[in-house]
Amino acid sequence: MENSLVYEHPLSERIRTLLRIENLFRRLDNYSGSTDLWDIRLTISLLIDLSDLMKWSDCKTDLAKELERCRSILGALEGNPGVDSYKLKQVLSELKECLETMQDNAYVPGATLDKDELITSIRQKSSVAGGTCNFDLPAYHHWLNKSTRFKQQCLREWQEDMLTIKKGTNLVLNLIRNNAIATKETAKEGVFQQSVDSGTKYQLIRIVIPRNLKYFPEVSGGKHRVTVRFMEQSETSNRPEQTGNDVEFELHFGVS
Repeated sequence: MENSLVYEHPLSERIRTLLRIENLFRRLDNYSGSTDLWDIRLTISLLIDLSDLMKWSDCKTDLAKELERCRSILGALEGNPGVDSYKLKQVLSELKECLETMQDNAYVPGATLDKDELITSIRQKSSVAGGTCNFDLPAYHHWLNKSTRFKQQCLREWQEDMLTIKKGTNLVLNLIRNNAIATKETAKEGVFQQSVDSGTKYQLIRIVIPRNLKYFPEVSGGKHRVTVRFMEQSETSNRPEQTGNDVEFELHFGVS
């Protein structure tokens, strides 16, 4: 999909949370290896956001339910001659490993970060605009100017107990995306509506359009109906408006 753009819309609060977790981890991966002080600051902000999201959403319980669902569905495929048995066993093993960690009452994702006094002070000051300046947090300024090796070690330790959440989230979302039902559709005068089969556990809607298309989709959906409206916005200072042109696109319903 190199020449395409993909827009995703979750059909449940659980998948909405997993998409947000995935987004934060992707951004974290982009910055966490940097030695630049501003990138390290951003890395810590992302770690705090992840920790807060995990506590707010109870993602451990929600992710465990999704992992169990995926394991049950894939487990039914064992022995199917049309399935790559080696790859299936590998995925089932990864699901089992993540699920066992999630079901361990002693496992608390983000606990290492939450117990750290420096992180606690950064979190408190972050609620104030510009609140992590050197004069606000001299301890933070001191830490930032320690050796690169020391800082990278701290960053690894702070996120270590979150990595199972990352792996489990990737497993669930990849299975949903790879198991998508795809069709080619046309939004007449910029609007497309479709009823949803209530008997199928749809988790995620994906809209795939050419990268150079001047429209973007706004998606609203629930258990019974999906609506896609293609919008135009010539200038960011202008409010987006629905196009009156027909728009061809791919519609993917992700299931698990």
